[in-house]
Amino acid sequence: MEKITSLQNKKVKIWTSLQTKKGRDEHQLFLVETEHLIEEANNAHVLKAILSDEDGDILVTKEIIRKLKTSQSTIHKLGLCAIPHFEKKRYKKVILLDEVQDPGNLGTIIRTAKSFGFGAIYCSENCCDAFNAKCVQSSQGAIFSMPIFRQDLKSVIAFLKKQGLKVLGTSLKKSIPLKEVQKINDIAILLGNEGQGVKDELLALCDEITRIEMDGFESLNVAIAGAILMYTLQ
Repeated sequence: MEKITSLQNKKVKIWTSLQTKKGRDEHQLFLVETEHLIEEANNAHVLKAILSDEDGDILVTKEIIRKLKTSQSTIHKLGLCAIPHFEKKRYKKVILLDEVQDPGNLGTIIRTAKSFGFGAIYCSENCCDAFNAKCVQSSQGAIFSMPIFRQDLKSVIAFLKKQGLKVLGTSLKKSIPLKEVQKINDIAILLGNEGQGVKDELLALCDEITRIEMDGFESLNVAIAGAILMYTLQ
């Protein structure tokens, strides 16, 4: 068993950098913090090592664990994971995300998409990072098996249309009620930023635009709205 005690150790510095998107992108690694996520990572064959101050692949000090963890809970182990990569192929049902900023929302959308049989998620280039610790935690392990791509959505929409998918935008303006949307097998649902919604230039590329009928209020959290749409159109 490898043992590391110094906060200045080169590996500790690399692991610490994984708290940033730049570090995760550079090393193609990220950390997970619960037994459940460590188990899910292992099942997905992306777990590289367990760092622990008790018993693991790499024995570290409590100080190192405290430096690396992001939660307030007392924990004794972390999972070091490789960022999973998936093939860009034809998926029948996909989610498109336009600048979703909150990692908790993104993680919930990933978890919901997995639950309702959606095949992939395309994030715009300005979305929050899917491997942010809060997003990973909110996904409850779905992030290990849900293909997530980061790409300009204009090109993605053109690509999906060529593959025969209907692109369904979401907006309160110039839209039809969700109950009037025809349920089909090949669909891409476009969800927008928490404050601004979907950009007009992306809505202009959609085949249809819908809204969730509400009584007495005008907006829903993007993750909740996404869940309603995915459940209805699964």
